[in-house]
Amino acid sequence: MRILVLSEIGDWDFGSQLKACGHDIVAWVPPTWEGAQKNGGPYQAIKTIFRTIFSQPKPIRIIEPQFSAWAWLDKEKIPRTPCSNVNTPKFAEYAKGLNIDLIVVYFFPQILKAPILQTPRLGVINCHPSLLPRYAGPQPAFWMLKNGESVAGLTVHVMTEKIDAGDIIAQHELIIGENENIGQLMQRLHHAAATLLTGAVNAMAQGTIALKPQNTAERSYFGKKKAADAFPNWNGSAKQIVNLLRALQPYEPLAARLNGRTIKIYNAQSQEGGASGGVPGQIIAKQSGTLLVQTGNGCLDVQSYEIAPFHGWLNRVLQEILMPPVGSRFDLTPPATWLTSKAVP
Repeated sequence: MRILVLSEIGDWDFGSQLKACGHDIVAWVPPTWEGAQKNGGPYQAIKTIFRTIFSQPKPIRIIEPQFSAWAWLDKEKIPRTPCSNVNTPKFAEYAKGLNIDLIVVYFFPQILKAPILQTPRLGVINCHPSLLPRYAGPQPAFWMLKNGESVAGLTVHVMTEKIDAGDIIAQHELIIGENENIGQLMQRLHHAAATLLTGAVNAMAQGTIALKPQNTAERSYFGKKKAADAFPNWNGSAKQIVNLLRALQPYEPLAARLNGRTIKIYNAQSQEGGASGGVPGQIIAKQSGTLLVQTGNGCLDVQSYEIAPFHGWLNRVLQEILMPPVGSRFDLTPPATWLTSKAVP
């Protein structure tokens, strides 16, 4: 089959699996910002030198890619056609000119409308990173980890104008590791999606798919996370806060507030149990680079944190000067400016 792929993901081998099954990817459409460089040139060089002299890099753990879809596309001479809006008449004409049988969508931040949905001979299929109808919406992995789920999954479904609501073609379940963060989980989901989608494409080519309508009574929907959604609930349990941290790492820290300052937490463990003489959010012990904070159930052992906007060895020095003493209490509610913000400060 002739296939058009809409995806922003680079770390998955969907293309090579499709080719091995005899299908042709005629073009790959990422968002326009895919691969864009920000603040490059002399500015970036000066910024790098400054950080090298005055501090160490931020403690962000990198998820090493296992495959480069972009390098594979270049090798196969398959065109990449970035598009800011696939619903324009111009893109619809482009897609029609490709004489495609199917459009495959995976992590593409645009809602497809009827004209593009009706362009391919066999329609459009999407792979959603949850077991639909549960956790419909744009960021299911964040919400699953925050909510302490033990099972994640993938759903290949027919794409309709209603978000994540089309008939199910195939599903695959993945167990979430107890300490797995969102970066690790998403990498596993991406590579499992390549295999699941390839199987779905093969079934469509052979005419053997069996569509299953979604049970709307079981549907749950979660929107884009906002800054307030990533704010720690000190009245909850230490385990819940660790789950929230897992839902953010390694891409961003857990941002808390203490005496008007933003404290960025990068690594923490839960110590379950009753109160230890403090109230929720209160620092009950402090050592160099670490904190022990009382929660509503157990303590949060903060093993790595920074006082924004500082980091590295400079931040460690300033912790001794700026960090309030034992007995100080983290804010229980986020600032008003965080309540509508989509970005974590």
